[in-house]
Amino acid sequence: MATDCQLRSDPGPVGSFCGSQARSFSFGFFSLFSVCRCTGEPIINDMCGILGIVKNRSDGPVQLTDREITRMRDLMQERGPDDATLERNGNVVFAHRRLAIRDQAAGRQPLYSPDGRYLLVYNGEIYNDSRLRKELRREGFSFRGNCDTEVLAAAWQRWRQDCIPMLRGMFAFAVHDGKTDELWLVRDRFGIKPLFYTKVGKEWVFASSIASIVEHPGLVKRPELEAIRHYLSTFRLTLDTKTVYEDVLTVRPAEQVHIANGQVTRASYWSAPAPEEKTDLCFEEAVEQLEATLRESIQLRLNSDVPVGMMLSGGVDSNSLAFLMREETSSGFHATCGVGKSSQFGSADAPFARDCAQANGLEFDQVEVDSEGYLQDWEKLIRHYGTPVSTPSDVIINQIAHRLKRYVGVALGGEGADEACCGYEIPHWSGADFDLWTNSTNLDRTQSETARKSLLSQYGGHEVETPGDFYLACNGLIPRGIQSRFFRPEHWSAADRNRGVEKYYDRLFHDLPEMPNVEKSAHVLLKTNLESLLARLDSATMQASLESRVPFTDHLLVEQLFRLPLSYRIDISPQEKTPWLSSFELSSRGSLRPKRMIHAMAGRLMPERFAQRKKSSFSTPVPTWLNDDWKETVDQRIGTSPFLGEYFEPEALSFLKHLPQHLSVWKWPIANLAMWGDAQFG
Repeated sequence: MATDCQLRSDPGPVGSFCGSQARSFSFGFFSLFSVCRCTGEPIINDMCGILGIVKNRSDGPVQLTDREITRMRDLMQERGPDDATLERNGNVVFAHRRLAIRDQAAGRQPLYSPDGRYLLVYNGEIYNDSRLRKELRREGFSFRGNCDTEVLAAAWQRWRQDCIPMLRGMFAFAVHDGKTDELWLVRDRFGIKPLFYTKVGKEWVFASSIASIVEHPGLVKRPELEAIRHYLSTFRLTLDTKTVYEDVLTVRPAEQVHIANGQVTRASYWSAPAPEEKTDLCFEEAVEQLEATLRESIQLRLNSDVPVGMMLSGGVDSNSLAFLMREETSSGFHATCGVGKSSQFGSADAPFARDCAQANGLEFDQVEVDSEGYLQDWEKLIRHYGTPVSTPSDVIINQIAHRLKRYVGVALGGEGADEACCGYEIPHWSGADFDLWTNSTNLDRTQSETARKSLLSQYGGHEVETPGDFYLACNGLIPRGIQSRFFRPEHWSAADRNRGVEKYYDRLFHDLPEMPNVEKSAHVLLKTNLESLLARLDSATMQASLESRVPFTDHLLVEQLFRLPLSYRIDISPQEKTPWLSSFELSSRGSLRPKRMIHAMAGRLMPERFAQRKKSSFSTPVPTWLNDDWKETVDQRIGTSPFLGEYFEPEALSFLKHLPQHLSVWKWPIANLAMWGDAQFG
């Protein structure tokens, strides 16, 4: 029995194939944009693309020519169309493409610290830069303008890496110490801004875009098969530090990478807290606190000298942002909704988005993408990214971002709400399935047998022995056993590496503090799923030179939520008589209550039809197109791909032509690999 298999946009839990039951597929994106213009003290930011090449001073200067470095830098032109710079200083070259909001001169990069010791190149926005500026002025620092880049350079001079936990915002930056010849690479807590690096000969190379790194003339490109196996399982393009290119690594969220004398040290500077053993806040007080912190988070992200847009689907998360944002502004909004156009598929979100827009006095229009236009843009994004596309929503996000760019410079989005507030019913409850599987001592014999039968119905046919196994069985796309028959035997050992994907998720659970696995699942989803969604959002919007901001990822808000009892965010309905059933069966019975606090908060802000609407995100008819409009094109592309032919069994690729409709989504990552692999390794 299969549920509706249309591709929807909520989580990176891409779906489940548990036993014979196929789950729906989800990809987080909110489809309607609302525009406002806000005033107040400006937060001047630098949304951009950064690039650097660093050698040990003893190894001499960087040998690449300015022309070669400029070519690498300018592959990120869309990330920064307003300015382009390059700073060469012996063994260090930093380059920058800038999307400037204001203060073009004071914010130019790369930028030296006031004492000239540190060279900084930076992508992001620090929302508390006014407070840091005041503190630094008391320390004797002065500033030429209002750009947060100056604040970051001064903060690093004053506190070095101790300044990182002080930053509230989204950022990826590199700092070189001209005195000690050390390099730091730093990324924000959730991975809102991307940062990649590798070593080519004696040179360390970093950039905002993988496409820029692999353009280095000395780099030999090779696919990283273990990361590719992970992509087939989850649609995620990274596995821990690995990317889909061998030896091209990602700086992980909340990580600082220190490089000195050829040695690399990685350290995490933040993690979500464990629930406090006892809280003084009742549920209603916790909801009030959530509303207050979310209001503050939105206020910070509305500060801009250009119009600010908003992504809105008509679901409760984006509805909450819309109503709170409208309260903070004095002018109207312009709203744009995006849909995938198909005669066999209609967007359920558009009417609800239109209703929300009308309730807030917004102007409303709609962008439609048909199958032919989507297919062209799909391949175009793969060329621009230098990687496969992570989810089917990328293309439509990018199309809407291009439309929005006509009216706004910034767009708010609801990414992070599901991870922070437990919005994925089955994935968030899958840890409870594992606890039930391994320990049913509190149940009598009849209850235990019922629980076992329910769990076998959901997970039967999967190797489920650890929390990581349960997580992947619940959230995975193509199961490991199927993948083992897809890869050629000589490549499967590299792709599997002794169950490396499963062991990675096992480590994530193992390294968390002692707590029930249902609570650990929330931490793992926050750590892995959110990074994937934010990377997708950043790539798709920055390709249109549009800055995206995500209020639900404010780290103070996330800390506040994760200290509360999990039951404040998700629990089982008190009316459920058999709470020992599997997550899928509980969800099917309507007995799981996700995002309790958001629904309660929304009930205080807006009419019930907006506050209580079920989870909703952008819908795309990709499965329909894979079986109909694109079938011949995609089947031919998969069957004739030299890259796929080298790494996958021909019989397995031929098998994809005959998949039933509810499994047609398996073609999505395979087709992506064909387009990407043929372009990069052909």
